[in-house]
Amino acid sequence: MTVRVCDDVNEWPPFTYLRSRGEHGASASRSAQEVVGYAVDVLQRILRPKGIAVQIDLLPWVRCLREVESGQMYQMALNASHSAERERQFLLSLPYYDTTHAYFYSRRRFPQGLSIRSAQDLVKHEVCGVHGYNYSAYGLRDDQVDRGALNFSRVIAKLLADRCEVGVEKLEAVQAGRHDGQPLLANPDIAFAPIPGMPKAEFHMLVSRRHPQGQALLDLLNQGIRDLRATGQLKALRQLHQP
Repeated sequence: MTVRVCDDVNEWPPFTYLRSRGEHGASASRSAQEVVGYAVDVLQRILRPKGIAVQIDLLPWVRCLREVESGQMYQMALNASHSAERERQFLLSLPYYDTTHAYFYSRRRFPQGLSIRSAQDLVKHEVCGVHGYNYSAYGLRDDQVDRGALNFSRVIAKLLADRCEVGVEKLEAVQAGRHDGQPLLANPDIAFAPIPGMPKAEFHMLVSRRHPQGQALLDLLNQGIRDLRATGQLKALRQLHQP
């Protein structure tokens, strides 16, 4: 049996990202790369002992969600935050990692910094986000977020070009992300801080409600997450992939 999984083509390091195979080097084409990361390791630790193979493809995130919802070509997605809409559309696994909510801004535009005391303060600013991403945890409606960027490196570019005032994203993913070979936070004009008062953001695997074995797959994932957590393997894998 093979479970087909999709995730975001823009990658989500250190949880899901592309790595060149062997001798191909950093300039290898996408076909010569493999999908790796914490989320991939967790999934394989759960399914491989059961004799279940995994095929992971990176797609535009909105398409990935649509494919998993239909349950025809893909049965799972790896990294998703909770929302009421997603709970209606998908089966959500137990959370298997968490991240820090953070806001980002340009020091050139705000040399004295920003007064963000809670997520409610975000609505006072022009907020930029990524197409298809979920911002309900911040209390922001879709129409309150400019989601024209295809990835967070473009959100940073918008901040530096004064096309928006604040970007919101998970700190660990931005710290691990790179653009054109450089860390996303390499520009000294970009400042950031955790959003005060917000609990950690928990992430889940999504399973198609429409797939015949969807519930059985969810049960298997949940038991695997419990076992990996109880034995300390979740913590060890997270430390291995820390940026």
